[in-house]
Amino acid sequence: MKRIQYIKECVLLISVALVFVACDFLKQEPVSDLTADSFWKSQTDAEVGVAAIYSSMSAAVNPGLWDFGELRGDSYEPHEKEAYDQGELIYNNILTDNQATLWTKLYQVIGQANTAIKYIPKITMTPSVKNNLLAQAYTLRAWAYFYAVRVWGDVPLFIEPVDKIGPDMYHARTSKDEILENVILVDLEKAYLFVDKTSTVRTHINVATICTILMDVNAWMHRYDKVVSIMKERVSTLKSSDWDLITTSATTFKSDWRGMFIEDPVLTTPKEVLFKMSYQVLGNGINNAVTYFANSQPKVWLSTYVKSSLYSTADFRFGSTQWENVDSQHSKLDRKFWKDNTIFTGTTGRDVDLVLYRYADIVLLYAEALAMTDIFSEAVYQLNRITTRAGNTPYYTADFISQDELIDAILLERHREFLGEGKRWFDVVRCNRINLVETRNNIVIGSNQIFFPIHRDHINQNPLLVQNPY
Repeated sequence: MKRIQYIKECVLLISVALVFVACDFLKQEPVSDLTADSFWKSQTDAEVGVAAIYSSMSAAVNPGLWDFGELRGDSYEPHEKEAYDQGELIYNNILTDNQATLWTKLYQVIGQANTAIKYIPKITMTPSVKNNLLAQAYTLRAWAYFYAVRVWGDVPLFIEPVDKIGPDMYHARTSKDEILENVILVDLEKAYLFVDKTSTVRTHINVATICTILMDVNAWMHRYDKVVSIMKERVSTLKSSDWDLITTSATTFKSDWRGMFIEDPVLTTPKEVLFKMSYQVLGNGINNAVTYFANSQPKVWLSTYVKSSLYSTADFRFGSTQWENVDSQHSKLDRKFWKDNTIFTGTTGRDVDLVLYRYADIVLLYAEALAMTDIFSEAVYQLNRITTRAGNTPYYTADFISQDELIDAILLERHREFLGEGKRWFDVVRCNRINLVETRNNIVIGSNQIFFPIHRDHINQNPLLVQNPY
């Protein structure tokens, strides 16, 4: 408790130097005369500074995980009275005052990471500890920018701390391709070099998570040869006893699979979970998962397509395993992430950890890359690793007469596997399957509507910004 309080106090003290670029707080007065130069002196300072980045990250994925990567897919219908912002995302009518068009929280992560990257090298400490802290800062900056370029395309670029109010606070937008090439990939390669490759802590950046994000970024850039090489040269060197798909049987799959998402303080986190964002009521607070999916009146209901067509009846992830039918029209996704019969009162269940990356990501990204490089038989094998463990009939190479058909099958499996985990919208954009969303949601998504609009507050605050054509 004392350490949590100390972290909170230090985050407050250095907030002015860390998060200027987020823009929304510029009217605030400094809360302390403590500067970044006077703070970053010891290993404890460095650890607290990196902990502050994670704290900002927990705010960025809450509810950004679903607003950015989930709701614009074909999985949900909005609560007609309680979810105006979410309805705009689902039906592709996004206004510039929608909460999802704010990038403030991502830039708080970036600003804090910039400060850590600048000051940690100056602190005297054990080199391996210093390098691992730097690896986390580099990865978290890359993670935040990767979200930003996928959501808005070109965005302002900051790789140095902004520690005073003035013209330097305002940047024009930098090309998304330049940020991907010269910041995100560079940061992740540095992180891979620096990270403690023996660490298996799931609530901190680790080597498996860095490999997965590298695969994700290269897939987004359609560099599928690189995705394959990362799998063969890096992921294959990881210990399968530490990182792998969960071992399941037909009799235990439901509990084993759900056990990745349902917290149990007694049990060890399953090895398939690579990285999860931890929430504690008395620490960094609670998240919006219950509000979105599990309240008596949640923000979103499952779409007709998900309930009627996504899963076969043989699929162990199907139906009552993942969702509850409230009435003849509405079903809520409240069985995947919480124990059965959980009653959500007060803060009970609301600090559930959010799984951001797991080994199934690696397997299906690898399958996608193999398919895109015309290695069909191996792609089908990797696809079946996820398909058959859920009780479904395996695919055969002869089932596919084209690359498009195989990619469709892989995306279908990703949809089934990652429902509610914040990946669907990015999947359909990356693989040029926007038409699926248009058909199932009965909407039109123009080529200029892939990227979100920029929130009107950002446009008003920064004279150098040009609005997206959305």
